[in-house]
Amino acid sequence: MDGPAYDIHKVRNIGVVAHIDAGKTTLSERVLYYSGRIHRMGEVHEGTTEMDWMSQERQRGITITAAATTVTWNGYQVNLIDTPGHVDFTVEVERSLRVLDGAVVVFSGVEGVESQSEAVWHQADRYKVPRVAFVNKLDRGEADFAGTVAMMEERLGVVPLVLMFPWKDKDGRLLGLVDVVTGKLLEWDAESRGLRFADRALPEELRDPFSQWRETLLERLADHSDSLAEKYLAGTPLSEQEIHDVVRELTVQRRAVPVLGGSALGNVGVQPVLDAAVRYLPAPPEVPPVEGHPPDSTQVVQCRADASEPLAALVFKVAADPYADRLLYARIYSGRISEGEVVLNADSGRRVRIVRLFRLHANRRERLGAAWAGDIVGVITSEQVLTGDTLCAQERPVVLERIVFPEPVVFSAVEPRSEAEEGKLRQSLERIAQEDPTFQIVEDEGTGQLLVGGMGELQIQVQLRRVQDEFGVEHRVGRPQVAYKQTAASAADVEEEYSRTLGGRAQYAKVRLRLSPLPRGRGVSVSADVGNDELPREYVEAAQRGAGGALGSSPLGGFAVTDVAVEVVGGSFHPVESSEFAFEACATQAVRRGLERAGMILLEPVAVGDIITPGEYLGEVVSDLGRRRGQIHKIATRGPVESVRVTIPVVETFGYATQLRSLTQGRATCSLRVAHYDVVPEETAREVLRSRGYGYGKGEDQDQAAKLRSRTGGCCCAEVGRYRPEYAG
Repeated sequence: MDGPAYDIHKVRNIGVVAHIDAGKTTLSERVLYYSGRIHRMGEVHEGTTEMDWMSQERQRGITITAAATTVTWNGYQVNLIDTPGHVDFTVEVERSLRVLDGAVVVFSGVEGVESQSEAVWHQADRYKVPRVAFVNKLDRGEADFAGTVAMMEERLGVVPLVLMFPWKDKDGRLLGLVDVVTGKLLEWDAESRGLRFADRALPEELRDPFSQWRETLLERLADHSDSLAEKYLAGTPLSEQEIHDVVRELTVQRRAVPVLGGSALGNVGVQPVLDAAVRYLPAPPEVPPVEGHPPDSTQVVQCRADASEPLAALVFKVAADPYADRLLYARIYSGRISEGEVVLNADSGRRVRIVRLFRLHANRRERLGAAWAGDIVGVITSEQVLTGDTLCAQERPVVLERIVFPEPVVFSAVEPRSEAEEGKLRQSLERIAQEDPTFQIVEDEGTGQLLVGGMGELQIQVQLRRVQDEFGVEHRVGRPQVAYKQTAASAADVEEEYSRTLGGRAQYAKVRLRLSPLPRGRGVSVSADVGNDELPREYVEAAQRGAGGALGSSPLGGFAVTDVAVEVVGGSFHPVESSEFAFEACATQAVRRGLERAGMILLEPVAVGDIITPGEYLGEVVSDLGRRRGQIHKIATRGPVESVRVTIPVVETFGYATQLRSLTQGRATCSLRVAHYDVVPEETAREVLRSRGYGYGKGEDQDQAAKLRSRTGGCCCAEVGRYRPEYAG
């Protein structure tokens, strides 16, 4: 749908997001089949789906990488992205939601709103993405449609607008769906695998539940629409179009969420989801224009969804390509782009040529000559372009807001089988890190080991398997370790003087700074409150750089420092001997001394989630969670199973899935996601620090350490041999 036939108002950019195993890929596969995009319906359990095309995805039965495709439905062009549900691959959801205009969120009617369902919902909130909800697996006997809708209200704080509800027989078999807007019963044809369906009048036993659901829907619409409320209160019949219009208005404004139900695996209810996506979710011009700024300015530039405007496109994903090295996934926000055109990479300042342009379909593609505002396309360029870079018209340089990715919480050591392969190993790891911004490569300063970090064990396993399969590099992997952090136990004021001779030249600087702890989860802040009459601006900026760099590694543990504010409040300089280098080095020393004086608290990543277990195993599961320092917040009965809401340190989750299966004969499941960092108990902190060569001192140092522990709630650490009592305060 390009050129004259391209109508931006009939374009929908949507993603399918959900918790793992909720049925996203199964739903996407039906969408492809019913829209005519494919002619053979694949199945996740058979490893034959179009969207899960990677060998590891088919072997593991999970989605690992977001896959894009385009289908046509009722005259609309639907650019669809199927995203992973496993928390370890949250980067794929994050960058997809950044460029989408709407989403279909899939919930399991059996498990309800699970932990990763909450996570992706809040990610969509952050990017202001309107949503349609699909309650899946309603063909299962234990499914609870009404209960899942209630959980959406309770856990997500949304206003659900139920547009369809299930019709089941007395044995719990799903027979069809009732359309709350039209008042008709929809039944799907099993022989055509759900391709055909028909509507008929409501049977008598469905009239009461229909009236209840419709009354609830109209009341909620009336609460948000004055015009509809007048007719509703006056008893005036409402047309289907009037209802659809108000539902669309509330959906686009994110004031309510349409809810439909069905069974993707059972081929029931998929077509209404597509209808809802094109009917209620916005076209590109109906969402606020994306904002950016010129590379050398903070002035706001709005990029409107209009092909006549200058080009602005965001590269939201980079993937390895067997034919052209790197394939870029790009969302065009304004203007147009064509093969052979030279555009500007606003982030690097370099001009790049558009070598190839593609319409994407999983791991296949179709050549395009040009593409317009509102589209999502594949691009191959002449120069290297990274995730988050902006491609724009040379006459209007603009940098769009970059995608912010979470930091790794798990690391593993990796080494080649032989020294000769070390270079190839690093090269392959760097290639993967360019594709996946949450997969990081660092070198341990203490041991010299090469470490790879990610969001969890599974992500590291998958990416290191690629090193072997795609790059042919054999390697060994160490046990996973969590990424601890440290923060200041208290505030500290520090004055530091730097006076040395380097390379025959005297260097002098004096810095005063104030260091203070921040609330948990705030990160680090480096600021300055120094007049130009006290220190030249370039020296203040150098001191800020030095302070920021010093927070990368704590002097009393070696971990990254977080939740700390550093403010440069004063200092002095020498007109001849001072330099930016001296002030940077002086501030680095001052921060390290301030952290020693303040005392350090060890923090660890903590996961939150749900354990779903049959009731007979609840005692064993709860006891095991207690041994793992898990905190149970709520236990809810859902039919034959118990749902345990829990927070648990990430370090205690290594190998937990295997242990849980062992405890429950394979019948329990867990879903956990990293939520925040929290204080490590003192005894555990001792063990962690001693394993890195740090610990509490003896004699007088031990007394000072005890004072620090008393002052900081028992979680302060000091380095053996370097702990300084004079800074204990």
